[in-house]
Amino acid sequence: MAFTGDEGEMIDPKLAQQWIDNYQKTLGPNDIRAEFVGFRKINELMSQGKAVGIRIYYGRDDAGASKLLMVAVAADEANIASVDGSKTFGLVLDNMRPCPPYCPPA
Repeated sequence: MAFTGDEGEMIDPKLAQQWIDNYQKTLGPNDIRAEFVGFRKINELMSQGKAVGIRIYYGRDDAGASKLLMVAVAADEANIASVDGSKTFGLVLDNMRPCPPYCPPA
């Protein structure tokens, strides 16, 4: 199967808030609740080759901190960023702005 760029589904904000609340009830006061990424960085990812979307990976750095990593994806479902031997290709987005401390006003 190939990606078309129309994958995903918009859901009701009320349901989204319920799911967010369910998750956040399990967190401690200093745990990351969300990440923010600017549209220019998303556009930079999407401007690579024949990108039709973005894949978001969960990762962990060498210090054990959780990370979200975004890579552009082509219609054939392949990541545009890759490692081939000692050569790397494409962009991987990291270092988004976590909440806390970058949270929406209460």
